[in-house]
Amino acid sequence: MIKLLKLQKAVLVLILGVLSFIAYRILDAYEVSWARYMQMLAGVLVMIGALWLLFPILFAKKDNDGNAEIITDPTVEVPVDEEEEKPAVE
Repeated sequence: MIKLLKLQKAVLVLILGVLSFIAYRILDAYEVSWARYMQMLAGVLVMIGALWLLFPILFAKKDNDGNAEIITDPTVEVPVDEEEEKPAVE
């Protein structure tokens, strides 16, 4: 689903945010003076990643019925459920 909605970059940014927060905690334990910049970087990365994850939901196109239609990556194959054949009415 993540690959289908092109959200790999958002997940990567969130992971980088978490890793930079871990780096901040380590640097802060050793009382490094510039550790607070790692904390700021972590916060910014997490906010950007969260907004990036919301992007497909906020900007989804609506069809005629008012349902949101999220545009996915056309190169990814999606398994489609086969519709049951309805008997022809004479």
